[in-house]
Amino acid sequence: MGDGQGKTFAQVLEELCQNPDHRRERYTNTELTQLICDRGGYITDGYISHLRKGHRDNPTLQTLEDLAAALQVCPAVFVGGRKERSGDESPRRSFPARLRRLFDRVHPPGRGPFTPEETAKSISQDGSYGTISSSYIRELLNPPAGSLPNPRLRHVIALADHFGLADENGPQAAYFLDDDLAAAIDVELDDFVALRDAGVIEFVARMAEEAPQWTPQRRRQATDAILEAIGSGHISWVFPIKEK
Repeated sequence: MGDGQGKTFAQVLEELCQNPDHRRERYTNTELTQLICDRGGYITDGYISHLRKGHRDNPTLQTLEDLAAALQVCPAVFVGGRKERSGDESPRRSFPARLRRLFDRVHPPGRGPFTPEETAKSISQDGSYGTISSSYIRELLNPPAGSLPNPRLRHVIALADHFGLADENGPQAAYFLDDDLAAAIDVELDDFVALRDAGVIEFVARMAEEAPQWTPQRRRQATDAILEAIGSGHISWVFPIKEK
């Protein structure tokens, strides 16, 4: 399982253990196990060994939290995100609200939000991250009272990919693991929704589909018309016919 930057989870974990920023000594599996158990978690040194060697590559969100706390890094580092830790970072607590926000905000123009059934079908049919059920997605959105969601890494990445949280390096699952990044993306989502509700996203998508067949002159005319319409501020704006 890659981190979105070309490194596997095992490579990231091994590098953090071998070359920690805050100390000279390397982390052993036994030490990590003890650190995690001391903070109330549970893990075995055998499982950590499997993770470091790449024999296991789909840890739970709780395991990411525990390893990040023990190694004094941000959980997002495991998916190519921020490394520096900032306070008590607990993605499990914030996960449901962030997932609900994606369902509420990210959907094509002219229709309502994706349903858990649609999302599960899309992820499962793609197959890149395994399968997921609609009932499990509903549980992630609204966990039972007194419990926190604990999805595995592949599902976290799959959900980020489904909702278009990606750049040139792949799905940006760090949205679920980094409070600072999530706040910045939420602002962008608000801007996206405003543009979508104004019809801009649908218009741009249509232009992107048709523009390759246009002549350079047609492209200039379209650009000039769009800029003039936006700049005029008139509801009754009409395309100006230029007399010869």
